[in-house]
Amino acid sequence: MNAQKKILDIWSIYKCEICEYTWNIDIVSRVNISRIDQALYERFLSNDQEEICRRAFDYNALLRANNVLGPPPDFDVDGDDLTAFAGTPQLSVDIKLQYPIPVRLVTILAKKLNLSRSHIVNLMEAGMITGVSGRDLNRKARPVQMIALDVGGVMAAGGPRCLPEPGGSRDVP
Repeated sequence: MNAQKKILDIWSIYKCEICEYTWNIDIVSRVNISRIDQALYERFLSNDQEEICRRAFDYNALLRANNVLGPPPDFDVDGDDLTAFAGTPQLSVDIKLQYPIPVRLVTILAKKLNLSRSHIVNLMEAGMITGVSGRDLNRKARPVQMIALDVGGVMAAGGPRCLPEPGGSRDVP
């Protein structure tokens, strides 16, 4: 952050993991301090980690700055395992991205259900995953999205990786 009287510049500093070259990407450039949301300004002043991460993973801003991006970062999928809903016929699932990373919806579902991407496509085509088209599965996931799962159908079709073990449950990442 740099301020010249009442004019403010805010940027993110990036560093290449390979060659260690650093570069800046403007977040705010030559703006009067009075024109910036006060809460946002305070987050910048305090180096708020949530704001920093949100800006660091803003792939659209990175692309607008003509950066060459590597693959998306690894991610975790939170939420209960499918086995926790074994008696539920239909399950509505809200998918909310903490940061808008460029990852396909099919990749998120495959990771959570521990199935291959082609298996996820087959489940969608069989009507066991609804609320999304095959085309949407292979697109970058939206920040908020809802799908529905036929729990029994998905568990049965998934084989032993999605079925609970006798006398207990099995974790599904």
